Amino acid sequence: MAGGAVIALLAAVVAEGLGSAFPLRWREVAAGALLVGVGVADVLNRTPHVMRQVPQDYARALEPGWRGLLWGVDLGLLFTTQKTTSLIWGALVATVLLNPAAAPVFLVGMVAASVLGTAIGTALNHVPGRAFMGGERVFIRTVRVLSGVVLICLGLLQIV
Repeated sequence: MAGGAVIALLAAVVAEGLGSAFPLRWREVAAGALLVGVGVADVLNRTPHVMRQVPQDYARALEPGWRGLLWGVDLGLLFTTQKTTSLIWGALVATVLLNPAAAPVFLVGMVAASVLGTAIGTALNHVPGRAFMGGERVFIRTVRVLSGVVLICLGLLQIV
């Protein structure tokens, strides 16, 4: 949540600056173009992400409690993890460009939902006796294409 709060505050400041500098219609067109761009990247299996992982020093130098806290803050920043789809980028773009007042609440909520989803997914993948049956790559590719199509449609609707 702390990482989400940091990114939310930064997004709110940027959003307010853009909101006062550019008319709404320009921001709508920019948001639409960016949504189409990340949607096309998803469809082409080129989801943008920062090529960086949580620092390995955390695992070697920190006690489990501090390691978990710092890892959580790092993940909550949203920029530091590899992405399966561009939905997070789309949410950041739409929030910052179209609804600056909602940026803090929405982004912290998005981080909370992401952390909850990760916790549930981790718990389900470690249930004794449950074996993964394969097909993870096909599932991820399908989700990525669907994400891309949705982002492209939303972007085109925003532009029109």
